[in-house]
Amino acid sequence: MPLRYTIDTTRQLVTITGEYAQAEEWRELLGQVLNDPRRRPGFAFLRDLREATTPVDAATVVGIIDVVQRYWPHLQPSRAAIITPREIDPAALVAHALADDQHLPLETFTSYDEAMEWLRAGTPDETAPDPGTVRKDG
Repeated sequence: MPLRYTIDTTRQLVTITGEYAQAEEWRELLGQVLNDPRRRPGFAFLRDLREATTPVDAATVVGIIDVVQRYWPHLQPSRAAIITPREIDPAALVAHALADDQHLPLETFTSYDEAMEWLRAGTPDETAPDPGTVRKDG
């Protein structure tokens, strides 16, 4: 299932769903999001991996984060969260660590509610978990 997105203007949220993908597919998707008139600077981004079944390797994640980093100043998200059903999701953990290295406010969660709560907070959280940890359902 290819990447796709929805924009909820009321919640100021861009949700990206679909299978794990390569950097080129991310480039295409983020270009579409950037040009979507419903999207505004300050919207939160949620990457929902709960339906994804085929994780990518670390080298692919590096390429994806490179794409995300290039689009970040143009999209101007408030924060980004990844929801994964796996307590240990190597691809999500690598993405989190790389984003942290680039000072991008991105966190990884196993709970939709916790991810949404963190996204709604809207500013970087000093109590965010260390890279390499995944927040679990309460």
